[in-house]
Amino acid sequence: MKKQFLILILITTTIVANAQFGYKNSLDPIDGVEIKYKVVNEKLFDKSSPAQLRFKFKNTNEHDIKLNFEIEYQMDFTKKYQSGNIEIDIPKKAARTGKMHGMVFEIQSNDKNIFESDDAEWFFTIFEVEKK
Repeated sequence: MKKQFLILILITTTIVANAQFGYKNSLDPIDGVEIKYKVVNEKLFDKSSPAQLRFKFKNTNEHDIKLNFEIEYQMDFTKKYQSGNIEIDIPKKAARTGKMHGMVFEIQSNDKNIFESDDAEWFFTIFEVEKK
């Protein structure tokens, strides 16, 4: 029984840890903040679940920062979603990622390849880095 419980814990931990990796897409750093992102389905094994835009922000500065940003995505030049103003604190040399830190934005589609078309795009309307 102990062996099965340990195996279950190991599998669960592996799945959760793996979900934090895979930020293969990146943008140029802004004021010492590395920006990586991925588009995935909300539920790992359910391709019909909503697509999500997940971010990883890494502070490469030698000081703590406050990051203030807003995201908007459009389809066919029509605004579909605006995140509103988001503020997060990131200690020096640390990162904030995905679901764990609220860096998840749901897209009104279940197609995770949505941003590969020329009709869809996302961008930061605000991206401000403030030294703490």
